[in-house]
Amino acid sequence: MHVRRYAVTGANATLGLESVHQLASVHTDCSTETYLLCRNENSANEAIAMLSKDHPDVTFRFIHFDSSDRSSIRSAIEALTSYIPQEQMLNGLLLNAGGFTSDRKGLPLQSGATLIAETNLLGHALLLDGLLSTKRIRTGSRVIFSGSEAGMGEPTAISWGNTLQYYIDILNGSSYKSYTPLDAYGHIKGMIAFYAAALARRYPDIYFAAISPGSTRNTKLMDQGQYPAMLNFFIKGYIKLAGQHDLSVGAKRYVYALDERYEYPSGSFVCSEKGYIGPVCNATKLKKGKVFGDEVKQDLVYDAVRQFLD
Repeated sequence: MHVRRYAVTGANATLGLESVHQLASVHTDCSTETYLLCRNENSANEAIAMLSKDHPDVTFRFIHFDSSDRSSIRSAIEALTSYIPQEQMLNGLLLNAGGFTSDRKGLPLQSGATLIAETNLLGHALLLDGLLSTKRIRTGSRVIFSGSEAGMGEPTAISWGNTLQYYIDILNGSSYKSYTPLDAYGHIKGMIAFYAAALARRYPDIYFAAISPGSTRNTKLMDQGQYPAMLNFFIKGYIKLAGQHDLSVGAKRYVYALDERYEYPSGSFVCSEKGYIGPVCNATKLKKGKVFGDEVKQDLVYDAVRQFLD
């Protein structure tokens, strides 16, 4: 029997867990295996118990994964490679883990990159490298990065640089005279979009996209300790006033991309047409998003990321 296989990072809660739940309902004409890649085994096992009740015909497996820990990532690559038969592949990989993290200073880790860069982009890039190497990601696979409208800049567009060093300095934190998690988050999410586009050109038989789930309720994005309590309170209030949609709506954007329901070409950055919710579009159709079609900048970001991996 044909088996469809998915792997989701940050899969034990909020958007990741809801995405796993929705994916389990998509293909009823074949067997489905979903790998929950996350840090907390107890939380993952609780999630698997709940999912198994709702979807008894789907196989769920926990794999320990911390996108800020290189040894954890390598172990996850080995686990996925052993679970998936050599002649088969992952149909979909959702790189959802990340967020602001608890880092308030933007100091580099042992890898030379900041925690926010490591958790959102570099750790996922390393995971993807490993799965490409073992051919568990190959022709026909779909790889979805978690994007964000913040990657275009708020309230004004980010002025992206034209040198390799510019992007290296974002990843190592040295570009900031005064580091703020909000600025770093926007830069990293924008670089994710550039990186996905660069990968799409290098691997034309694999689908890549950066998909923004939009501004989504109950994701705990603002509860990671990145800001003092009072400032965090005001930022959360602003976000609510700007508009949010339900968790199921945000996850559906990921699932539509994984399940080929979107017709956007590989390498697209899919985001809200206006603000952070509502209908979606290819970011290059927006004034602030045109830059993501710039192949020179895509390649600069790709090369900057490789500096921290190769």
